[in-house]
Amino acid sequence: MVQGGSRTRIHCLLLALAFVPGSSRAQTASPTDQEISNQKTSDREISEQETIAQLSEQIKQLQRQDRDLLDRIKILELKQLPASPVAEVGPATQPTPAQPPLAQAAEETTPLPTPASAPHDWHEVHGIQWRGFGEVDYQVLNQRTPEFASGGFVPGSAGNFYTDEFGLFLTARLTDKASVLSEIIFQEGDAQSYSVDLRRMLLKYDYNDHLKMSFGRYQTNIGYYNWAFRSAAWLQTAADRPLVMQYASDGGLLPTQAIGISVTGAIPSGKLGLNYVAEYGSADTVRPDLNGDNQVTDENNGNHVNVGFFLRPDAYPGLQIGASYYHDQISNNILEAVSGDPVPPVPGFLPPSTRYGQTIVNAYAVYVAHGIEFLNEGFLIRQVMIGGSLHFDNPAFYSQFSKQLGRVRPFFRYQYVNANSNPNSIFDDVGLRYGPSFGARYDLNSFIAFTAQLDHTARGGEPDLNGLQLQFAFTF
Repeated sequence: MVQGGSRTRIHCLLLALAFVPGSSRAQTASPTDQEISNQKTSDREISEQETIAQLSEQIKQLQRQDRDLLDRIKILELKQLPASPVAEVGPATQPTPAQPPLAQAAEETTPLPTPASAPHDWHEVHGIQWRGFGEVDYQVLNQRTPEFASGGFVPGSAGNFYTDEFGLFLTARLTDKASVLSEIIFQEGDAQSYSVDLRRMLLKYDYNDHLKMSFGRYQTNIGYYNWAFRSAAWLQTAADRPLVMQYASDGGLLPTQAIGISVTGAIPSGKLGLNYVAEYGSADTVRPDLNGDNQVTDENNGNHVNVGFFLRPDAYPGLQIGASYYHDQISNNILEAVSGDPVPPVPGFLPPSTRYGQTIVNAYAVYVAHGIEFLNEGFLIRQVMIGGSLHFDNPAFYSQFSKQLGRVRPFFRYQYVNANSNPNSIFDDVGLRYGPSFGARYDLNSFIAFTAQLDHTARGGEPDLNGLQLQFAFTF
C-alpha cells in the first residue's frame, strides 16, 4: 500500500509539471498578456522556473522514499528465518559478542550472533539460508614433548599458524513445521591438508512447543556446552572448548555426534520453565590419543540412549539448571592413526574385543545475563566391563566466568579431568589434567573478534604444559 501511494503521488506531480509550461503559453497568447509589462513577464517566468524546480525536487524525494521502502522490505524478508531446531525449546537469549548464548541451540530460530548494527544476519540463495564462520590461529607450547595435534596445529616449542575449522551453516524451510538443517566443516589436518565433516544433517519437524523432533546426524545433548556452542569459534568466549567438551575427533572424552532421532520440548510447569530432551541413536567415536603416540581409539559404539531435563525459572532470567544421563556400549580398539591398522595387543592386557558399558552422568548450572557469563558443569564417565568386575570412573568438570566491558570480555576458566591411567582404560592417554586458562576477547566490529588466551595444564606424571593461543574469529 505504501509503495502504491508513493507512485501515485509521483504520477500526479509529473502531470502537474507537464501542464505548467502549456498554461503559460496559452496565457502569453491572450490579449491581456500583451498589455502586461515586460517586468511582469520576467517575474512570471522566474516564478514558473521556481515551481518547476520545486516539483522536480519533490519527485526526487518521493523516488528516494520509494527506494528506502523497497530496501527495508528486502531486509525484513532476509530476517524471516526457518523453523526452529531440535534443541530449541521456548524463547532463548540471542547470542551476541556482548552476551554469550543462554542456549546457542536456538541459533536456527533467531539470527546468529551479530549486533543489531549488522545489515542482515543471513544470506539466501534459492530459499536456502546460510552463514559462514572461520578462524585464523597462532599457538605455541613450552614443551617439545609431543601433544595431540589437531586443526593444523603442530605441537612443540616453536609456534605455528593454522586455520582449524571453516564452517558453513545452511537451513531451509520445507513446510510450516518441517525444515532441513546442515552444518558442513572444513578442517585443517597435517601438512595443510583439509577434510570435510558433515557435522550435522537434520530433517526437523516441530509439531508444537511440547514436541520437536529431528532425524539424522545430530550433536548429542550431553550437558550444556555441547548443546549451547556449535563448531564456530566466533560463538565462544574462549579460544577453545574445555577438554572434556572437545569434539571426539579432537581428543575429547564424550561421544559428541550421533545419527538417530532427537526429541525435545517444553513440559507444562508454569514459571519453572521445565524442558526435556530424549535421544536414541548410533555413535561411532574414533578418538585420537592426547599423548602424541599417533594412535587412535575406535570405540565401536553401540546404540545409545540419552535423556535430560533442564529448567529456566522466570524468577531468575538467564539462569539454566539441568542434568542428563547417557548410556551405550564401547570397545577399546587401538589403531594406528595413519594406516588404521590394529595395534597388536600387549600381553597380559584385555583383548580389543572386550566390551564396556559406558554411563555418562552430567549436571550443570549456568547464568548468562547482564553481560555476565558463568558456566559450571560436572561429569562422571563410568565404564564397566561387561561380564566382569573391572570398572573405571573418570570424573571431570570445568567452570568459566567472563564479564563484558564494552568491546572487551575478560574470562577465566578452570578445568579438571581425572581419567584412569590403567592401560585397559579407554582414557589411559589422558590421565590427570587440570589447570587454569585466562585471557580476553575483543570484538573489532560486528564480524571479527580477536582472542588472546594463556593456558597452564598440570599433567600427572609429566611436566606441566604452558601455552599461548592467539585467534581471529570471523563470521559472514
